[in-house]
Amino acid sequence: MNSVSSTINSQTQLSSITRVLLIICCFNTLANSLSNIFVNVFLFRITEQFEVVALFNLVMYVAWLPSFIFAGWLSKKYSKRKTLIIGGVSQLLFYLAIFILGESSQNYVVLLGLLFGLGSGFYWLAINVLSVDYTSEANRDWFNGVNGVFNSVSQMIGPFLSGWMIFSFQGLTGYYFIFSLSLMIFFITILLSFLFPLDDSEKEFYWIEMINVHRSKSWRSLTYAFMANAFRGGVLSFAILVWVYMATENESSIGNFALMSTTLSLVVYYLIGKYGKPNQRLRYMLYGNILLSIALLGLVVDVSWELLLVYGVISGICIPLFELPFHTIALNNISNNDQNGKLRMELVVVREIALSIGRITSVFLLFTIYLSDEHQLVYLRIFLLLLIVIGLTPHYFLRNVRDEVLK
Repeated sequence: MNSVSSTINSQTQLSSITRVLLIICCFNTLANSLSNIFVNVFLFRITEQFEVVALFNLVMYVAWLPSFIFAGWLSKKYSKRKTLIIGGVSQLLFYLAIFILGESSQNYVVLLGLLFGLGSGFYWLAINVLSVDYTSEANRDWFNGVNGVFNSVSQMIGPFLSGWMIFSFQGLTGYYFIFSLSLMIFFITILLSFLFPLDDSEKEFYWIEMINVHRSKSWRSLTYAFMANAFRGGVLSFAILVWVYMATENESSIGNFALMSTTLSLVVYYLIGKYGKPNQRLRYMLYGNILLSIALLGLVVDVSWELLLVYGVISGICIPLFELPFHTIALNNISNNDQNGKLRMELVVVREIALSIGRITSVFLLFTIYLSDEHQLVYLRIFLLLLIVIGLTPHYFLRNVRDEVLK
């Protein structure tokens, strides 16, 4: 009985600094949930051009990649805490800029995308590395499960409140109000970042070893899985909710949509994080991926409000089934290949390069589709089919990942 209790405690007990990391993740998600998706809707509303939204996200992802790589080098040379703070400050400045620019933001889409990409690159480098530093294989599923629950709650409450506030105010006043709320939340996360210990020991960044990691068949397979998953996720992360607005012309409908979808995700994240079996990760991913592909098939027929609702319900259930095990497999692979921490930063950077390639490719394709005047609907349907096909491939690639990483 004592050994069972000890095992459960080791799987669920988190240190105080790990709890701080969870709080920062939650607050960051809340700030972006309040405003990030509505930045995309805001740009669409003032321009009525989806290609402007796609351009903003394309530039953001392009800026994200070099920022992430530089942040990795900077973290090793100086401190992960400084990297986290730079990311928070950059995101704060982004929301300050769009708050000040207002409707003139449409003239600075590229610069805004660069600023947000810079902040995101620094922030996510720090979070990804700290998530490995302050967890172990014994409690990583629980950490990711709790983080998923926090993220789901933030993504549930944020868009719902933002949609209601925007709908309640006249004109664009509601947008400026939620942008100001995000500013305050990011300020709090910056203060919390100072609670992390300052690691000032200068370490070498191993560029050659970072490249040579692809000699491992297991890592190459995981890299292909990263690119395939990001190819699908990079577009869906913003396009779905903009399509919801285009179908309803009502910001509150976005909040209701997010509330419904993330409530389902909240339950699934908790159940998998608490009761999921590590040796069943690939099975969970397979079920989730198949269901998500079925939901996307409906949008191939028509991007209508009714089919978007169907997608929202199914994706709310199946995305956690796929993402939580996939994220844990990725962290375990980094942990097992980092040579006792020597290459941890480099592996996180290599992972992000693969993710960025997938995101940039898919968003660029969507951008070019909306720039075209003829056969736009046909191209969009072909693109959605491509998302489905490529999105199904991670499970195939993960079959070649070492067994000890999956179990």
